[in-house]
Amino acid sequence: MPQHVDEKVSVLNPFPGLRPFKIEESHLFFGREGQSDEVLLKLSKNRFVGVIGPSGSGKSSFIYCGVLPILYGGFLTDASPNWEVVVTRPGAGPIDNLAESLLKSNPEYQDAEVEEQKIKRTIFSTLLRSSSLGLVEAIEQSRRSADVNYLILVDQFEELFRFKDSTDPNSVNETLAFVNLLMEAVNYPDAPIYVAITMRSDFIGDCAQFPELTRKINDSHYLIPQLTRDQKRRAIEGPVAVGGATITPRLVQQLLNDLGDNPDQLPILQHALMRTWSYWSSYRDYEEEPLDLKHYEAIGTMSEALSMHANEAYDELTESQKHICEVLFKAITEKRGENFGIRRPTRLNEIAAIAGCPEEEVAEVIEKFREQGRSLLTPAHGTPVTSKSMVDISHESLMRIWVRLKNWVDDEADAVQMYLRLAEAASMYQVGKAGLWRPPDLQLALNWLAKHKPTLVWGQRYNPAFERTMIFLEYSRKEFEMEQRIREIQQKRKLQRARITALVFGALTVVALVFLVFAFIQKGIADDKKLEALKEKERAEKNEKDAIAARIEADAERDKAVAAQKLAEEAKLAEEQQRLKAEENERIAREQEEEAQRQKLRAQENEKTAKDNEKLAKENEEKANIARADATSKRYVAQGKAMALQSITLTSDPQLEALLAQQAYNFNTTHDGYPFDTDIYNGLYFALKNKLDANGKPDPHPLIKSLKGHDAGNARALVTHGKDEHIYSGGSDGRIIRWTHVRGVWQPEILVDKTKRANYQVYSMDISPDETKLVAAGLYTLNEQNNYVELYDLSNMKAEPKKITGFRYSVEDVHFTPDGNGIYARDNGGMSIKLADFNTAKEVIKPPVKINAISLSDDGKKLAGAGDNGTLYIWDVTNNYAVTEVRNLGRHLTALTWHPKDNLIIVGNEAGLLRIVQNGILVRNLPGHDEPIEEIKYNHGATFFASASKDRSVRIWKTNELNQPPIRLLDHSDWVWSLTFSPDDEQIMVGLQSSRQSVRAGTILDEESIRAYPTKISSMANILCSEFIKRNMSEDEWVIYAGDDLTLEKTCPNIPDSKN
Repeated sequence: MPQHVDEKVSVLNPFPGLRPFKIEESHLFFGREGQSDEVLLKLSKNRFVGVIGPSGSGKSSFIYCGVLPILYGGFLTDASPNWEVVVTRPGAGPIDNLAESLLKSNPEYQDAEVEEQKIKRTIFSTLLRSSSLGLVEAIEQSRRSADVNYLILVDQFEELFRFKDSTDPNSVNETLAFVNLLMEAVNYPDAPIYVAITMRSDFIGDCAQFPELTRKINDSHYLIPQLTRDQKRRAIEGPVAVGGATITPRLVQQLLNDLGDNPDQLPILQHALMRTWSYWSSYRDYEEEPLDLKHYEAIGTMSEALSMHANEAYDELTESQKHICEVLFKAITEKRGENFGIRRPTRLNEIAAIAGCPEEEVAEVIEKFREQGRSLLTPAHGTPVTSKSMVDISHESLMRIWVRLKNWVDDEADAVQMYLRLAEAASMYQVGKAGLWRPPDLQLALNWLAKHKPTLVWGQRYNPAFERTMIFLEYSRKEFEMEQRIREIQQKRKLQRARITALVFGALTVVALVFLVFAFIQKGIADDKKLEALKEKERAEKNEKDAIAARIEADAERDKAVAAQKLAEEAKLAEEQQRLKAEENERIAREQEEEAQRQKLRAQENEKTAKDNEKLAKENEEKANIARADATSKRYVAQGKAMALQSITLTSDPQLEALLAQQAYNFNTTHDGYPFDTDIYNGLYFALKNKLDANGKPDPHPLIKSLKGHDAGNARALVTHGKDEHIYSGGSDGRIIRWTHVRGVWQPEILVDKTKRANYQVYSMDISPDETKLVAAGLYTLNEQNNYVELYDLSNMKAEPKKITGFRYSVEDVHFTPDGNGIYARDNGGMSIKLADFNTAKEVIKPPVKINAISLSDDGKKLAGAGDNGTLYIWDVTNNYAVTEVRNLGRHLTALTWHPKDNLIIVGNEAGLLRIVQNGILVRNLPGHDEPIEEIKYNHGATFFASASKDRSVRIWKTNELNQPPIRLLDHSDWVWSLTFSPDDEQIMVGLQSSRQSVRAGTILDEESIRAYPTKISSMANILCSEFIKRNMSEDEWVIYAGDDLTLEKTCPNIPDSKN
């Protein structure tokens, strides 16, 4: 089991995450070596330099860790070596922020009282605003030594334009004054003042409104170059080495591939590395373990790490804080166009006004997202947050990656669009160009009002006429309601007139009776025509439904084609990655062999110079031989994996495909490779699958043949009968099939065929401990809100089953109690857990959230439930179902299973990750799948377990070797619903999802519903040499696929050699 960080020495994280590197972290800054000199030359020549680059390109980190350390080292020989660096960010008040930054370098200011500091800031701000030379005068007054140079570093210079309110004259004037202060300071003769700015390149056009600033940027700017692949590699490996750790080449390669050529991804890379380091530091298996793919995948990779990190912060909030959080992020982000999100920095007091809560509560939420190690919001951690602080997201990528924020942004955009429509309608109504709103627009607007409850502050952000808009909406509602009341009064008056008329004509009733008979006759004729019309309508509706069904089937076929293309692309990518791995292992082997040769030469030299060292020389030679043998073994193992991957692509030549797969197995076995290797397994599997018969037609070996029997291929439930060695399957077609192993082939027998009955589907089955009964559950409908499960006698499956009632809707989980006299079931969509005898069911647990799966321990003392909120619930059956909760296991939990003996549970979640919980404590995380997990099962001996997922794969894990990667079974075209192991554990059966429909009932269709896989690699290898392979490889084939440095050997020793 993995060790936690409190059990070993804690390692400082060398990666800053989304925030820039600090100057004290310059020893961790890699990748831009040698680029600082050009910036300093421009600064020395012009006393100004603009460092410009796209968002996320590392401008601030480059200045702090690349330029400033060299500046402090006395690079500018023409100037004094003594420097005072004043770092400021414009924010919403650029001059006030500059004044505070100037004062912070003064020790007297730092030691002063709060009120005195406030007075000093006011004085300095007034001095700066007094004239365009205010910065020169302020530095002269605060200058403590004549030989000190000042560098004014304006970080995030684009804030000058982002935070400026073009409708506010004061804001516009302050921006102009701030730029003039900087330009005059640079141009002032003999002033020891230098200015450097960092700015995003997409704001360069905004500088054109300031001529002097434009000239300075044209004369002295440095465009941050995009990092090369080698520089990115140093940026990854350098901090790891400084942190005293190592990182595997395959993880570096994966990070570089995920990063691509988009500079915007650099902060995402830093964040992912920060999270990977933290996870590795807490969960590494041994002290010297390097950072590897499993640590990177556990934090969600670059595509998910930021979203998972943000969700962690969100999940720590209370319900009221979550509402404030939603309002906060909606206020500081904005959607432009279809998919273009931008930042919208907003003052804290304005956010509080929009949320309708105290500023302190908003500040508490902000702290959760900017605490140490998160830095998802600015101001940064440690900076005091005040009423006028501008709150902003740290990086635009948060809007792209955090799914919850994307939904909020879309929802806010819809709300703003409705508000702007209302505001425009109100404006046009005021000048007489439009009328009041009526349904459906009125109803949509009222729904918007009820859902979003807009406030005055919120509305004025988008249109200042908020009160007029709300009055227009309210007046529209009242006018519509008044019209409705008038219609009702008019209807009542019509009814009164009708009654009076009826009384007047009552006297004519006798005369009307004469016409009554005629009227009845006409009514009969009309009814007949109405009936015919209804029949025509039903026929039309049926035709419409048939058309819709056909369209759905066509869409499903299109989705399958897209999925097949994606699978092929993934296989091609996997092949390329394995080739790179093989080349890397070959390089390592050559280096180790060269090292062994050097050791041998040293031993020979020592033997010549001193006989006393003869014993030591022999020992060194023995070590060299061991190293050479180890390097050779690794070379063979790596080549075996490469050959296994090559074999999968050679489907046009089944014999050569089988030869490569078999030789890959031989290399791996002979040279101590991992016996449960997934590449070796898949090579042998596909060789058996692509076998041809004597006529050259496909003839897969019976060990891996598909099991066909369910309509549409949907095998939702699989269970194994140990005594008579049968497997039972249930499907969404209502069938229950018994499978018998006859001469190596699984033969089907339909025991229950309910295809002619509507609303009958099998979702779950279980066999009693004494293996005499079978319970089947699913969609067994009595009426609209009543369901039942069926209990069968395994000795007479043709007999009518016993119906156990007391359930609502579909039942998706059933488990016998150890004594076989009770059945636990998950009912009511997971909101109720019931215990049934053989007549009816009663609720024993009403969980607080939806339960997506249940599992009963082998001793029947504990029942576990997978919560939709990411919590594992463990109920003590012997103690009135007292509950133990294991929280924070990821997103919605979807599957789980108990270990047959140990008090251990394996849980799967919606993200495809596996969690191992023992004695109520999370003890291990496994990377798992890419999509929700559907089922988890141990084999009969509990030596390994398998997990099935909607990502179309099954993974088999060795129970005592969880550090090794699992075998991945990928030969599926759609979801994997269920799985079970054969009675002898030689095969694993996988139930598949398909959208094809049956054309008739009561027959076995030629449609794959269950896929059989061997569990032992050696079994497949023995079959290939004994039953399939007819020749050995030729010398030419050996050179092509194994290499000319490996000695030719017989793949199957009992078969004659092949001719060239």
